[in-house]
Parts: sequence; structure tokens; C-alpha cells
Amino acid sequence: MEKSGETPKWETLNRNILSVIFNKLDAMDLIMGASRVCISWFVASHDKSLWQTVDLAKLQQVVVSYSPESRDKERPVVYYNHRVDDDEVERGLSLRNVLVNFYQCLHGEVERGRSLREVLIEITKLSGTAPKNLMPNIEKLVLPRWCYHNKKSFRFAFSRWKNLKTLIIAHDHNLNGGFEFQAVGENCINLTNLKYLGYLHEYNAEQIVRCFQKLMRLSLRCSFLCVRGVLSLITGLQNNVILNLTHCVFHDIALLRQNVPAIGPVPSDDLVQAATQRLDKFIKCSHDCSFCKGWWERLTLTSLDKSRWHPYDKDWQNDEIEEFVF
Repeated sequence: MEKSGETPKWETLNRNILSVIFNKLDAMDLIMGASRVCISWFVASHDKSLWQTVDLAKLQQVVVSYSPESRDKERPVVYYNHRVDDDEVERGLSLRNVLVNFYQCLHGEVERGRSLREVLIEITKLSGTAPKNLMPNIEKLVLPRWCYHNKKSFRFAFSRWKNLKTLIIAHDHNLNGGFEFQAVGENCINLTNLKYLGYLHEYNAEQIVRCFQKLMRLSLRCSFLCVRGVLSLITGLQNNVILNLTHCVFHDIALLRQNVPAIGPVPSDDLVQAATQRLDKFIKCSHDCSFCKGWWERLTLTSLDKSRWHPYDKDWQNDEIEEFVF
């Protein structure tokens, strides 16, 4: 028992106070910093209220290399750093750097990069509600667009994250290869909200329909879309009631075969009609959307490359559907 008026030391702070402080941090601050400072901070990092939303969108890719010792030849080893801001001053003063340096001073260890699998393992451990019931309370997950998502990492994480309700993924098709929808669909039976940024072709749409029949809200905001794929989503997702197609580019193969321009920021009449008849709420841009018009005027068909999509690196985190705002 401390004497009256005596200020508690950092390692003996009340657990509730620590939870309030840790709630201001993001996932990587907890994983790489706060949870490693001391045993009391480690215990406080397990508070389930800290892990309802996991936002990994601020991770920054540092090195991508193929490990000759890896048996999984299709999986490159990806390491990350945490991006705080482009400003060197803010980066140097970031709380995570303070926490990591504090940990290194105490334990004499040097931080290294982590693969996606290692990050998922750490999150699963910290978000477990009890030692014998490592079922994370994670309800909302945001994944960065650069990550290479492989079957092993996905199946490990999502087999334990059965409480997940919202998944937000920015998928760089050119870097990542195929997104593992099946691993999510087989395990996350409570998933009702999906936001996908990237190139949606017919195969992607077929996977989404097959794996996510419980979806109620779908956002493809800022994506490059195959019209046939979107139509299959509208008709195939029987429980979906809201669809967001704002700031998208639409690609219609049927028109391309007729030598009609097949790429543009305005959805076809058939698509709009199908969406308005089927859905409770259909969100799209107006024909005079200044946001779309501004960047579309600066692009030509030859310069538009879906593999490097999209010009919304900062804006994609916004959304007209409340559940996808983070």
C-alpha cells in the first residue's frame, strides 16, 4: 500500500488507467511496445475492449524477399514498419518509438521486422479473453493493401477470429496474387460487413458470393470493377441490403468487344437498374461528381493501369457506410 499522496510508478499504474491509455494506441503500439514493457502492462494489454477493432492499415512495407529456406515457395517473407507520418519529427516523437526504445533499454533487445503471420499470432495472443479460451473478441479488422496474404496466415488467424463482423481490405492484385476469401468465409460465420478496394473481376465476385452469403453491407468504393462481377454480387448476395460503388471505374467486357469504350467512372444503366430494384440502399456518384471528374480528366485509357490501382491512397479509408469508417 502506497503512502497517501505518493505518485504510483509506471509499472504499478492501475489496470483501468492503463486500459484507458492503451485504448489511444493502435494495434502495433500494443504489440511492439506497451505489451513488452513489464508484466503489469502485458496483462493490461489483454483487455478485450482494446481488441474489438484491429487497424493494420498504417503498416508500411520495408522488405519483400523470398526465403530459400521456406517450404512455402509461393509466400514471400514480408517485413513491416509502422508508418506514423511522413514528417521525420513526428516519426521520431511517435509514442511507439518511445515504447520500443523503453523496452530495448530494459531488456537489451533490438526490434526487427515481423512477417504478417507473426503479427497475426501476436494479435491472437493478446486479444484472447482467457488463457484456456483464446477466442479473440475482434469484431473489426482493417488490413493494409501491400500485405501478401497467404493461406497459412489467413487460416491461422481467421480460424480463431470467429467474432469478426467487419472486414476491410485494400487488395493490391499485382503484388498479392489471389485474395484468400475462402479462409475468411469458412471461419468467420458472423461476418456481415465487407469492404474491398482493388480490382474486382468475375472470379472475385464468384468467390464473394460463395463465401459470404450472410453479408448485409458491401462497399467497393474506389475500386476497378468488372460490370459482370458487380451484377453477380447484386443478384447472388441474397441478404445484402446496402452497396456502395462511389468513385469507382467500371469495365464492361461486352462493350469492349463492340469497340465501345469499356472503361469509365459511370456505371451502366443495366447495373444501376439491377441495384435499385434489388437493394434497399444503392450508393453511387452523380454524373457530375467533381471528385471523379477531376482525376478522370487527367487519365487516358493507355495510362490507366488496374495493377497499380488506385489514386485514393488517403481517401479510401472514408466511406458512406458508417460501419466501414475507421
